Amino acid sequence: MASSLSHYIQRLRQGDQSAFLPLYEKTSPGLMRFLMWKTNGDRALSEDILQESFVRFLVNLDKLEAVEELAVQRYLLQMVKNCHIDKVARAPKADRNAVPLDEIQNYAEAIESNRAENAIEMRELKLAMDSLAEKDSEIIWLRDALGLSHKEVAERVGISEQAARQAYVRAKKALISFFKNGVHSLAPGRGNYATT
Repeated sequence: MASSLSHYIQRLRQGDQSAFLPLYEKTSPGLMRFLMWKTNGDRALSEDILQESFVRFLVNLDKLEAVEELAVQRYLLQMVKNCHIDKVARAPKADRNAVPLDEIQNYAEAIESNRAENAIEMRELKLAMDSLAEKDSEIIWLRDALGLSHKEVAERVGISEQAARQAYVRAKKALISFFKNGVHSLAPGRGNYATT
């Protein structure tokens, strides 16, 4: 059985530095996915923010009041969000790549095209997620964006693990159908969930 985050936190507080690596390996994949989304796929920036977040986490470890699994995950996510905001706010405005004047038109067209494509993709994703039941949408986010297990998702949402698995599969199928068939393939659903 894998150790819980609270176990790693207790070991770190007692000075056991070897507890950091398993804590990092357990929490960093979901946080990295979140950062890659927030930074539009900028891996170097995401890794920099993640590293700074864990340094702040270790420095402020004694300020963490609750050591339950979800409390630690929430604390880490908030730390990552704060570091992301700090990094973006501190980015120097003059630190931009120089573009020759004759390439500005092509560059502007490429940016506009990319921006339009991203906007369309984000609108489609928002439409698809909005068409799901609120709990289904939350389950997809927790599972795919944060990388939580079905058991962790079930605990966070307040349903049984089996119900979380079924809701996840159902929501994924609905999203796939949406992207294959368009906006009319989904009707807002309301799932029935078995509680734990």
